[in-house]
Amino acid sequence: MGKITPEIKAIIEKHQYDRNLRKYSDQHYFNDNSFFRKVNSNKDVEYTKAGIFNRLAHYKKVYPLVRDDDVDMERAAAQFEIAVKKVIQCLDNPHTDFNYSVEELQGLIDSVFDCHDKVNELAIRKAMQD
Repeated sequence: MGKITPEIKAIIEKHQYDRNLRKYSDQHYFNDNSFFRKVNSNKDVEYTKAGIFNRLAHYKKVYPLVRDDDVDMERAAAQFEIAVKKVIQCLDNPHTDFNYSVEELQGLIDSVFDCHDKVNELAIRKAMQD
């Protein structure tokens, strides 16, 4: 314990109930805690982050995009949102292994919003190609 500094506490209070951090997770994982249970360490969060950003890089090269690509991107974004929300909720939980500094935690949250922007760009690209 003792991981929560006043700066981290301010970030947690600001984003703990932020609906913008649940843009896709409410849509794809509502009342489904299966993925939430799997995230327990920094490694799990980084793996999820790498998964969404690797998919984004892949789909930038794919033409034409199909409906399944759009759903796949949203589900990957939802998993990243869930991972970041678990970090925010359980940072000081002794049953998890989250170790983030103030800058790293804020960077994770910013990455979620960056991810939302990139998924929206791909959705617009798909809409334009149809």
